[in-house]
Amino acid sequence: MIELPLFLVPGAPLALLILFALPQARATARALVPVAPLPALLAALAPVAPPPLALDWLLLGTRLALTETGATFLAFSALLWALAGWGAERLLVRDPARDRFSVCLLLAMTGNLGLLVAQDLGSFYAFFAMMSLASWGLVLHGGGAAQVFAGRIYIAFAILGEVALFAGLAMGAFATGTYMLADLAQPGVPPLALALVAVGFLIKLGAVPLHLWLPLAHSAAPAPASAVLSGAMLKAGLFGLMTVLPLGAVVAPEAGALLAAMAVAGLLIAPLLGLVQGDPKAVLAYSSIGQMSLMALGLGVGLAAPEAWPAIAVALVLLAAHHAFAKAALFLGVPVVWATGIGWPRALVLGAMALPAAALIGLPGTSGGLAKDAIKTAVAVGPGAWAFWLAPALFAASLGTACLMLRAFALLAAAPIRAEVPRGVALPFAVAVGLGVAGLALIPVPTHAAKAAVPSDLLPLAMAAALAALTLAAVRLARVRLVPPAPGGLLAAFEQVPVPAPVLALPAPERRGRALAPRRRRRPDGLAQSGGLAILGMAAALALAAVMLPEPAGSANPTSGAPAPAAAPAQSPAAGD
Repeated sequence: MIELPLFLVPGAPLALLILFALPQARATARALVPVAPLPALLAALAPVAPPPLALDWLLLGTRLALTETGATFLAFSALLWALAGWGAERLLVRDPARDRFSVCLLLAMTGNLGLLVAQDLGSFYAFFAMMSLASWGLVLHGGGAAQVFAGRIYIAFAILGEVALFAGLAMGAFATGTYMLADLAQPGVPPLALALVAVGFLIKLGAVPLHLWLPLAHSAAPAPASAVLSGAMLKAGLFGLMTVLPLGAVVAPEAGALLAAMAVAGLLIAPLLGLVQGDPKAVLAYSSIGQMSLMALGLGVGLAAPEAWPAIAVALVLLAAHHAFAKAALFLGVPVVWATGIGWPRALVLGAMALPAAALIGLPGTSGGLAKDAIKTAVAVGPGAWAFWLAPALFAASLGTACLMLRAFALLAAAPIRAEVPRGVALPFAVAVGLGVAGLALIPVPTHAAKAAVPSDLLPLAMAAALAALTLAAVRLARVRLVPPAPGGLLAAFEQVPVPAPVLALPAPERRGRALAPRRRRRPDGLAQSGGLAILGMAAALALAAVMLPEPAGSANPTSGAPAPAAAPAQSPAAGD
């Protein structure tokens, strides 16, 4: 059997960037973008994991290996990146900036796939930063006011997360005397280091209150970018937390309670904010916040009850894989709805989208039902004092998701047709729906037998439908017109006056009357240049710090984790000398 070298996992999409530097080869490069994740998919699905790879000359001593959890994350991430590349090729076929989008997509793909096989701190951080910063270009694509504002908020949170992550990883390296990522989960790492690393990963996860970038970015980016932002890149935060936190090894009730409180806040806030949105992609984005909050709840229980972590880890991997396929199918379905006329064609598309929506709600017989049962069983063995609110929190997650799905479908059903959307976007969406239905059978994800369906499993959907009917009746009786707010909640108050956006971009929210917003003034061009120089200066400072980083004490070979041999004692002069 031919063993696939692990360097091809991030190397294949990175090498494809060379073709985009050649104008005569760009057409070929665009066609190859969907197959760039193929080496990663083959490595993840191989019956025997590829052998570890050591590159002592690269960064701090690069170590690439594929763990069992990493193989599952790599499998569904590779499939999603392939779908995103295929969907972008068809959606942006008439976009003059499609090559720029493809370059950013390949860079983000390289970072996302690379961090899943990176075992040392240097390469993991490099891949994580590459994914985060390249995604900025995906959010900015289109150049409209909504994209510019979303990009400004996104890069602010991205830089904050990168700085916190770098500081935490550096502190952990000095504390452990090794550059291996998994060693941060061992006892003895300073709590401040773990807290900084957790902040960096929680920003990427979209946990409340660090979620403010997420609705803006998902709404402004093209649908294929939203699919991987929600389906693959959010899971990088979960993967990092599962790798670095000492889950199952130590009891941390305070940290677990804090993480659980953030999760419950997300489960309650996400539906409330998502239901008043007027853009279906924004509604789906708030749904992602709710689902990520459910995963954060599992992490909180794992910190407070280490004995429950093995079952929780399996449930979180299953939940991440199911959410990745379902949410990617929903985001890729949005432009398909825009391209179909109102009537039976649109009803057919919405019927296909109902399959991944049912999985997100957790209805019986779906992948979401399996994931919901697994997480319920896993967190049931958590701390006894938490039992009275864990079950309501899980029910609130299903109810909130059901309400958000109904809201998104109502907006899509009434959306006007957009002639600028090409009809070729339907095929990637159809494949995504198929993966949403049967994707868990194709990847190495642990599953268990589904329990028998009971009528109470349909209660969240029934309650959501009843609430929707009551709300609609109340609005019509009161004869009021609800004006949806802009995505991003409170951050929308600082948005600049929108200008007409280009085609295929999120239209800027209409403002009526006077708003409590600061007076807009044209900023001098020098401020924009100063902002760019500040970012470059920060990057240069981080690079200089990495180069000048001294060897950790007590480690001759930092990547191996083996202690350095003790120095021989100095010999005293001879007695006769």
